[in-house]
Amino acid sequence: MAISNRLRKLKNILPFIIMWFVGGVLYIVIERGMMGDYQVYPSTGNPYDFESSFVVIAISSAFIGFLQGLAEVTWLKNFMKAYAFGTKMLVKILLYVLLLFIFLVITSFPLNSHALGLPLFHPEVIDAIWLYMSNFVFWSVMLYAATFIGLGLFISELMQNLGSNVVINFFTGRYHSSKVEDRVFMFLDMKSSTTIAEKLGHEVYYQLLNAYYEDMTEAIFNTRGEVYQYVGDEIVVSWPSDKGIQSNNCLRCFFLIREEIAKHAPKYKERFGLVPEFKAGLHIGKVTTGEVGVLKKEILFTGDAINTTARIQSLCNEQKTDLLLSKDLISALKLDGSFTTEQRGKFALRGRDQQIELLTIHQIS
Repeated sequence: MAISNRLRKLKNILPFIIMWFVGGVLYIVIERGMMGDYQVYPSTGNPYDFESSFVVIAISSAFIGFLQGLAEVTWLKNFMKAYAFGTKMLVKILLYVLLLFIFLVITSFPLNSHALGLPLFHPEVIDAIWLYMSNFVFWSVMLYAATFIGLGLFISELMQNLGSNVVINFFTGRYHSSKVEDRVFMFLDMKSSTTIAEKLGHEVYYQLLNAYYEDMTEAIFNTRGEVYQYVGDEIVVSWPSDKGIQSNNCLRCFFLIREEIAKHAPKYKERFGLVPEFKAGLHIGKVTTGEVGVLKKEILFTGDAINTTARIQSLCNEQKTDLLLSKDLISALKLDGSFTTEQRGKFALRGRDQQIELLTIHQIS
């Protein structure tokens, strides 16, 4: 679990590293084109060395990206989550620009020391750095960097609010034209949600939902799932069929979520006076996937598979079970000795001509 958590953090940090590295290389290339045959910077008279600049700036840019990503994932993301978007962006940009200023000053010492062939803290090296910092060139670099900081933060906020897969798919245009896909769906619904909401009140109930969904994150990530929708107290998780079937990911997701909620039971008891319980339906089938909307675009799944999954989940109460799966999905999974299945019969679902065979699964401790 710890390894998976580190991988999830690295996945969220990687876009910052890539963006900063690309930004750094782009800056070096632009600078090289503008310098032409000059061997010194015209504005400061400091020596210009393309090879040294390329190595130092490329590595430094990637390192800054790593630091920004690390700060976002491990600290600032939670520290500032209560702030409004605009306030959060402004404070973060100012903080990162300050840190960048310090970083540029520090990296200027080895750059100028190498270019002048002098020790790091030689007076001529310090004079060259001061001349650079007091020049418009330095502040143009700061402005360039601040732009990339803001862009990185904006993309980070998009990924947190829309989901990294959604943002990547929009940028790559994967679903610009509709595609037919085989996918696994899980509709997971909180039990007695209406009663709980009436008991807690809408503000405390919102806090419960927030904690409830947050505690599911690790299980969904570890089983390679994608959050398709939050619908009130219901969450819809989806997998491309190969990922959902691999290692029984879709099934393990349900039991991992159950374990996570049980682990945090004392927290729920203390804050809300109850521990949320849930039920889920799972199914596999073909859907059409594509972008929809004009004023607001989103990726939409349509087809019998997603409607059937919702109706399977709705039968959990009637069948007095927390988990129902279609025979189609059970047949695709490779269950080992840690699971036992129980037949629940064939059912006619609203909107379907054919009956569907359902089973429930128990995990052996």
